[in-house]
This record gives sequence, structure tokens and C-alpha cells, in this order.
Amino acid sequence: MEAPIELGDPGTAGAAASWENHTRLALLNELYAYNHWLFDKVRLLIRDNVCEVGCGTGNITQFLLNRERVVGIEPFGPSLEKARRRFAKHLNVEFADCRLGDSPNELVPEESFDTVLCMNVLEHIEDDVDSLRRMRQLCRSDGNVVTLVPAHMSAFGGLDRAAGHFRRYNRRSLGRAFEQAGLAVTHSFYMNALGYFGWLWYGRVLGREQLPASGARLFNRLVPLLDAFERIIPPPFGQSLVMAGTPDRQ
Repeated sequence: MEAPIELGDPGTAGAAASWENHTRLALLNELYAYNHWLFDKVRLLIRDNVCEVGCGTGNITQFLLNRERVVGIEPFGPSLEKARRRFAKHLNVEFADCRLGDSPNELVPEESFDTVLCMNVLEHIEDDVDSLRRMRQLCRSDGNVVTLVPAHMSAFGGLDRAAGHFRRYNRRSLGRAFEQAGLAVTHSFYMNALGYFGWLWYGRVLGREQLPASGARLFNRLVPLLDAFERIIPPPFGQSLVMAGTPDRQ
């Protein structure tokens, strides 16, 4: 059996996927309302000393600037360099040129963070339980691991394959991964019900590999309305699943 291709390995399909995701991040960078909505859903779970796993170009990092210390882990060079330039004036923000699979290490030591944050990254990693276990190791004993992942395998299609996703999750599958990694789940909820149908239509029904930029920008303008509606009626499903947990002391 061949060894799994790591994201960002030069000269491999992993590198092609990394470039594809770097391009997608450029579009996401324009979608401020959408990025802020994702952050706002986890904001109260994030503490002062944060490790952001797979920070990319900083689309979520931009909302963490009031934290005491932020360390972003990013293995893909072009995204890492863009993030470093973008936040060069913020002395509380630094970046580690390494993979989660090589952590903990001297750049991100064991038990150094109050919160380990992982937003739309876990689905890109084949061994998600090992990755969650490493996040737990980076987290202090009284800290937490906060994740946001794509939800529902029923929506898995061309968009996921093109983005390098191994899977989508539901509460049961992600909760099982948390448990196997030694994390006790404290919070779990779905968000963005409308986005689920859009992803299902473009990615699974039409088999598209890219969302149309015009559609993404339109969705970005609808975010305040969607957020207000989901605050009144929390959805039982969604495009994304948020789950947080603490190191299991048992």
C-alpha cells in the first residue's frame, strides 16, 4: 500500500491540491461576511493563547488579532508567506512553517495553548484521529480544541474531491473521532443550512469542481439574513459542523 500523500509535498498531487486551495483562499478572502460568520460561531469558545491549525492566508486569523498570542501553523509556502506579510505589524501573531503531523515541536510545543483552532482543515487530512490527538497534545490540560468541518456525506461530490477532502462529517462521526483522540465533546452544532443545498446542487448533482464566484459573492451578501434566521431557529443540519472538546482526564 502506498504511503498517503501529505498536503503540500512538492511534485505530487498533494502540491496540486495545495495550489488549488491557495486559489480558493483568494476568493474566500473577498467573502468577509462569510468568514466573519464562521468565526462568530466559534468566537466564545476561543481563549487568549491560540494555535490556529492550517491558517492559510489568514482569513480567520484576521479576527484573532485581539487575542494575547496567536500562532498559525501552515505548511504551504505561498500561503504562509502571504499570511506573514499580511500580519507583519501585529506583534502578537506569528507563524510556524510546519505540518500538524510534525507537531508538537520546538515551534509549537506541547501543552502551550489555551485553544487549538482548526477551521475547515480536518477534512483534508487522511488520519483525522491522529490529527485531533496532536491538537490535544498542543492544548493545555484546561484548554480546548475547536473545529469547524464540512457536514454530511450526502453532499460529498465534485467540489469536495477538487478541494482534496477525504470526507464530510456528522455529529456521530466527528464525535467518535474526538473520543478516539482523547477529547471530551463540550459543544456541537450545525450551521449554514442554505449552504448545504447549494453545495449539494453544485458538487453532487451537477458534479462541478468549482463554485461560481458570482454565486459565492451573492451568498456573502445574504449572510446577515441567514445568520439572523439561524439565531432564531438553530438548524438540525447544515453545510458546516462545529465541535469543541477538552482533553479527557479519565
